This record gives sequence, C-alpha cells and structure tokens, in this order.
Amino acid sequence: MFQTSPLLQRIFAVLIVMAGYLLFGTISMLVAIPPGYATAVWPAAGVALLAALLLGAPAYLGIFIGASLLNFGISTNYSEAEPSILMSSTMGAFAVLQAFVGRFLIRAIIPRSVNFNRASAVAKFILLGGIISPLFNATISNIFLWTQGIISDADFFKNWVSWYMGDAIGIIFIVPWLLVFLPKTLSARVSKARFVLYSLISVTLCSALLGYLVTNTEKQKHSIEFGVNANVLERSLTGQLARVSDILQAIAGFVRIQEQVTPAEFRTFVTELLKRNPAIHGLSWNERLSERELAAFESAMQKQYSAFDPDIHFAVKSLAASTQDGANGIHVVVSYIEPLATNVEALGLDVYSNASRREALNAAWRTDSLYPTVPINLVQGDYAEPGVLLFLPAGQISESEHGGYATGVLKAQSMIATAFEGALLEHGAVLVFDPDVTEGNATLFRNNIGEKEANAVISQWAAIRDGVDQQITEKYPLFEKRIIQVGARQWVLLQLSESQFLYQPWGVHLLLAGTVLFAGLLGWFIIIVAGHTDEIEFQVERRTLDLTEANSRLRESEKAQAEAVKEAQRSNRAKSEFLANMSHEIRTPLNAILGLSRLGLAQNPPASFGDKFSKISHSGELLLAIINDILDFSKIEAQKLQLEHRVFSLKDIVSQLRDLFEEQAKAKGIALNFRFEGKLTPWMLGDSLRLRQVLVNLLSNAIKFTRHGSVTMTCRAEKISESASELIITVEDTGIGMSASQLSVVFDAFTQADSSTSRKYGGTGLGMAISHRLVTAMEGKIEVSSEENQGTCFTVSLPFGIPSEQDVAQYREQSKSATAKGQAVTSGHILVVEDNQINQEVVGEQLRQIGLQVSYADNGALAVSAVRENTYDLILMDIQMPVMDGYEATRHIRDAGITTPIVALTAAAMVEDMRKAKACGMNDHLSKPFRQEEMIRVLNQWITHRD
Repeated sequence: MFQTSPLLQRIFAVLIVMAGYLLFGTISMLVAIPPGYATAVWPAAGVALLAALLLGAPAYLGIFIGASLLNFGISTNYSEAEPSILMSSTMGAFAVLQAFVGRFLIRAIIPRSVNFNRASAVAKFILLGGIISPLFNATISNIFLWTQGIISDADFFKNWVSWYMGDAIGIIFIVPWLLVFLPKTLSARVSKARFVLYSLISVTLCSALLGYLVTNTEKQKHSIEFGVNANVLERSLTGQLARVSDILQAIAGFVRIQEQVTPAEFRTFVTELLKRNPAIHGLSWNERLSERELAAFESAMQKQYSAFDPDIHFAVKSLAASTQDGANGIHVVVSYIEPLATNVEALGLDVYSNASRREALNAAWRTDSLYPTVPINLVQGDYAEPGVLLFLPAGQISESEHGGYATGVLKAQSMIATAFEGALLEHGAVLVFDPDVTEGNATLFRNNIGEKEANAVISQWAAIRDGVDQQITEKYPLFEKRIIQVGARQWVLLQLSESQFLYQPWGVHLLLAGTVLFAGLLGWFIIIVAGHTDEIEFQVERRTLDLTEANSRLRESEKAQAEAVKEAQRSNRAKSEFLANMSHEIRTPLNAILGLSRLGLAQNPPASFGDKFSKISHSGELLLAIINDILDFSKIEAQKLQLEHRVFSLKDIVSQLRDLFEEQAKAKGIALNFRFEGKLTPWMLGDSLRLRQVLVNLLSNAIKFTRHGSVTMTCRAEKISESASELIITVEDTGIGMSASQLSVVFDAFTQADSSTSRKYGGTGLGMAISHRLVTAMEGKIEVSSEENQGTCFTVSLPFGIPSEQDVAQYREQSKSATAKGQAVTSGHILVVEDNQINQEVVGEQLRQIGLQVSYADNGALAVSAVRENTYDLILMDIQMPVMDGYEATRHIRDAGITTPIVALTAAAMVEDMRKAKACGMNDHLSKPFRQEEMIRVLNQWITHRD
C-alpha cells in the first residue's frame, strides 16, 4: 500500500486546517448582518481549538494562514480600513494564541482520553475551551485594533463583548458537530453518532428557522422606520419651501401696496429677511412691462437710483442678442435687488429676454403660482453649488402701479441641507432632483451617494416612477420616493439604502447568539444522554448475558441465579434514576441563557438593545415557570350600565383630572384651572367612575375646541337634606363656541357642529351623547350655553348621598388594607396591542396574574377595529408594528371619540418618546422591560372600573 511521507502528511494537515478555518469564517461573514457586518457566532474558533488538540504544532500554521487570509478578506470587503498584510497577519497570530491557550488549559486539566459521556468532563471542556480561552483573543485583538484607531473608545466594550461571545458560542456550538465527524479527536468516542447527528441537525434547523423569522421581522421594522424617515424629510423640505414662498409673498405685498418704492426702502425691508435665511442668495423685484411702458419706467428708475447712489446707472439690458424672439413686446426688468453690492450688474436686466427664464416666467404668470427655474450653478469664488430662481407672480392692484415678480435666488443645496439637518440616516442615501431636466445636471441635493450613481438614478427616473425598474430596487432594497411640490413645478425626493438594515440590530444578534448557544448546549447534552444511554444498554446487555448463563446453571446454583436477577433489577433501577436525573438536567441550558440575558440587563444597555435582552429573559422565565393557577374573568356586558354606590372624594377625582389633562392643556398653550366654591362635603356616596367619565368628556372637548385662553372647572355643592346634596360642576372654555342650531343637537349621538369640525378636530360626536345619558341615569341634568367664537359652558347637576361616619371609616380601612397589600384588587378588560407573540404571552400572563381579562390585537389596524366593536377599560399599545403603528392607531381611536385610556407599551423610554405618545392621544407611557409594581401603578391609575 502507498505510504505518504510525514512531511506530506503535515502539509496536508495544514491545508485542511486552513481550509476549515476559511470555510467556517466565510460562512459566518456571509450570514453577518450589515451595516457593520457583525457576526454573533464564530465557529472558526472551534475548528482552531479542535485542530490544536488533535494535530498540535501543524495546526498552528494552518490556523495562522487561514485567519490571516480571512482577516485580509474582511478588511477588503467589509471594513472601511485599508487592507494591510501586517495587520491581517497580526490578527492571525492572535487566533493562534487563542488555540494554543485553549489546548494548554484542556491538556493540563482533562486527561488525554476524554470521556464525553460524563457531565463533569463536558463542563470542564466548555469552561476551559469555550469560556476562558476566548478571553485572550477577544482582549488582545480589540486592544490592538483600538491602538490602530480602527475601534473607537465608545465601541471598544461593545466590540469586545461581541467578539468574545462570538468565539465562545462558536466553540460551544461547533465542537459537538466535529466530535461526530471526527470521533478520534481527543481519543474520545461519541456514542450513538447517528442519533446525535440527527438531533444536531434538527436543533440547528430550528435555530436557523428562528433566526430567519427574527431577522425578517427586524427587516420589516427597519423598512417601516425608513418610510417614516422619508416622510420626515418630505415634511421638512416642504416646510422650508413654504417659508421661502412666504418671504416672496411678503416682498410682493410690500412692493404692490406702495405707490412708489425706493431702493433704500427695499433694502431695509429685504436685508433682515436675507440675514435670517442664509440659503437665499438674493431677493429682487422684477417689474413686468409692455414695450410702450419701458422708456418711462427706465427714466423713473434712473432718477431713483441717482438719488440713492450717484455711482449706479440704471439701464434696461437684454440677456440675449435678440429680445423680440418669443418676447411679444413684454419685458421683465430687475428693478430692485439685494444684496445690491454683489448683484449690481443684474440691475436693469430684462430677464424675459432669456429663453429659459422666459419659459419659467410665462409658466408662473399663467398658473399664478410660484414657479422655479431648472437647476443652475451658483458660483461664489471657487465654490459652486446647485441653485434655482423662484418666480412668484404678482399682478397689479387698484391701489398700485406695480405688477411683476417677487424673485428669489435660492441656494438649493444649502436650503435642503438645512431642512434635512438631524433627519438624515447614517447608512442611507438621499437624492433631490428636478425630474423635468433631461440634459445637464438635475441634481439639487445628494447625501451618501456619488455623483455618478446619482446621475444613473436620475436617468432611470421614468422607469422608477412607473414601478418597473429592477436595477434600482435590486441595488437599493430600501427605496422611498416622495414628490415635492414647488409651486406649479415638482421636485423628486429619493431615499435609498443599499442595506436592508438602517443600523446594527444588536438585539437580533443577541437573540441569535442565545439561540445558537442553546443549540450548542443542547448538542452537548444529547452527547451526554447518548453516552449514558449507550452505557446503560451495554450494562443491561451484559447483565442479560449473565442472567442467561445463570439460568443454564439453574440446577447447579439457585443462589447464583437469584443474585443475577437482583443485579439486573439494580441495573434497571439505575437506568430509571439516570433518565429522571437527565430530565432535570435539561434545564441547565435554559439557565445559561437566562444568566447571559440578565448579565446584559445589569450593564444598562441602550433601550433597543435592552428590549431584546428583556425578550430573551422573559422567554426563558416562561419556560422555567410552572403555572399553578388560572384566573377566571367575568365579562362586562356590552351596553349595560351598572351604577355603583360607594364612598369617594371629589378632591381625589379633581386631582386625577388635573394629572390627566394638564400636559395636554400646556401643549396647546392654554390655562387649565380647577376651582372650589363654598363648603364642599369631603365625602360623597355614588358612582365616582361615571362622574369621572362625564368630566373627562367635558374637559377633553373643552381643551380640544380651545385654541387660546383657558378652560376652567368649578365645583360647588348645595345641600338637599341631611343625607344628600346636589353637586354642581361647570366646565367653561374660551374656545370656538356653538351656534343656536348646533346647540340643539349637541347631545345627539354621532352629531358634531358641522363637517368642518370633524375634519379639523376629529371625533364622532358620541362624547356628549354618552355624558348626557350617564348624567340622566344618575338622575341628574346637564345644560349648555354657548356663543360662537366666545366659548362654551357646560353645567352638570348630580345628586349624591352623604355617607355616614361608619361608611367613611370602612372606606378608609379598605384603602389602608389595599395599600398594605402592595396592590389594589383590580378587574377589567385590557386590550394588548402587540405584534410579537412572545410579548403577547409575557404581558398577558402578567395581566392575568393580577385578575384582568386580556384580549389581543396583532397590529394597530386590528386594534382600531376591536375598540370600535368592543368596550375595554385600558389599552396597552405597542408603538412599532406592521400594517399600522401605535401612534396612528391611537389617533384613529381618538378621532373616533373613544376616550378609553391608552398606555404606550414600548421600549422607547426617552422623555421625547413619552411626550410624543401623549401628544398623539395616549394617556400614559410604560416602558419595556417593566416591573410588576409599575404595571400595577398604571392599571390602578387608569382603569376606571374597580371592584
């Protein structure tokens, strides 16, 4: 038989190790998630460790070559740093060091012949090779990259954790696979290799499926955020253009309302506008004249400028060799312009004599609206940037002799950059251009996209507009287009991204890492179980043979037979006990996941990062939890009013109303006042929740229809008898008021003042109808007085009982008891709006544990439908969901006149996020992850139905 030389064997071993390291490292990078291309698992570290244990010194050369080549490829294809052979080789040496340290530790602690059937041996191997050895490479490599300036101070710890976890999880995950395919590694034998292999395949496929689903969900989330950001850019640019249009309107009005405008007056008026708007290069008034008016106008303007500055000679000048071609005897002359010092040459120019300018002037005059020219180059010294001329037509009026155009020279790039400030995505490109320009440079603004790429996109705009262009959508998987109306002309705003992710989804990385870690630990567990099972079967088989032999010698020795039977029974008991122990040990991998997730939570990560940590922690806790009790909920019958008769304090209700509406009033800039007149009874008997509901409707409408001024609620009581009093509450505002015809239908269901009220303020008209019915059911009355544009006053009169001292004492005792227990006994129907099934289960279980009935909606659209069809006491609303997000869903619910408390249930916990949630109509904000007492506080504060 042919025998290879030892040298060739070593070369072959080096090549195999190098190829293995390259293969698994390349696979890791292929599944890495951009931007940043961070990978949560690095199985190449496991290949290096096994190779070092199996081959020794030859493996180190293969690891060095493979790691060096791989790092060079990463720096070439993924990293922004310049590829360096020296740096790649250094990183390869660090990979060798990690494998050497791992081999040294394992050889020093674990015998050469490893029995992986024993849990102790597996635990030592994972500790030494999978947990300790990766510390060296992660630490040294990150310090090296930090000294080279590749890793910033802010990213050092995050990169170190990702590196360390990737190597550790990669070793724990890949080694069971290699043990199955390389059974002679470490002189270890894997029992039931086929069973272990099939089990590993099943676990890995499940992990891969979970990873795919999670990644796809994250892609959808980023796509929604991408669209939202495009809307923000659109609104910002439109607002900036509206501001420029307002400036031109102001100039047009200034010139037209005066019989005579002097250059000094024009300078005074325009100078401050230019200072406040640096994106405007210049402002001018261009008089529109006929041929017969030209000479007189020129003479009059020369007199003005001679008085203003003797050095300035005003004369009408043409921009073209022939002024009659297409001009039809019309002249548009630059009459006043600022800053004059840098634009004196433009004074007196007949803009209408230029063909391209004439086309824009005619279009503006014809449409009587703002009209921009095609993009032009504005040159300032050595610097040039895209710009446009904006013509705003202004015809003559009876009081003025002036008719023409207010004109602005706009530095388009500067203006758009100002509008987009703070809203541009780090990993997204933005392009604004004029779609009607077929020749020349149509680009007005571009960010994170080269000139060549921008021109290619613009040239294919017609195909993009029809939705048939494949090249653009293939290159830019995230693609949003918006049409920007600039007077009678249109610009196009495109937002593009070559990546499906706007930022690095570390939460997804962590979830994937936890899943792969669980799969790796489960693989080790399967190896242990298989080994123990094989050992038990071997023992049973051997004892069975002994029993057979004993049976053949039955007549010779009954005692030997009896002992053999007992031995077999002991073996069976050992098997049963082992299997029972193994069923308990299966919780170990889950504990590992929980430990890692809690460690991440303890390090105060960012909000989005912490949300994913929380999901892993909650999922693991639900797997370990035992459900001991299932709470039974009673349904609240629809459209069945049940009044309560309980002790309550009016001051407590007013305090709650102040907390509920104070921020809303402040946001509108109106004063919210609460007043008490006379001597009020401190305690009353009745339905406080229905009273609160009526007052919430009245205050909500008062604030809604008041643009400025104040909203005042006044409370007073008139004693009816020794056991009853009449509570009189007025809610008065300085809002838009109502006419006599509107007052006649104010308490009718589904009725509002008129259709414009619905469009402007929203609502279905049910609020007052519900309040009227509640007051009537409580044997009270509600009256309204109002005048248009003067405000409205609602007066509610309700009879309430006066509780006895015993009733008050009992109420106080119950309140103290509830406080001592740490939470109130709460009942009600909660709608959980959440698209993530795990979050539904977590939130639903916590709500059910405190006695609440729970319904679910997978997105905002389903939540709106559910709220319209059913009655809920509280809505827990997620923010970022497919189909319809939480903000939009809340606006729909509030526009429908539904006042059900809505609490934002989201990972966005900044002050700005809380204000945004309340601004769209939500009542409160609960950030994930939350503590049980926080949830109880929110429920006690906002649920209007109590036991």
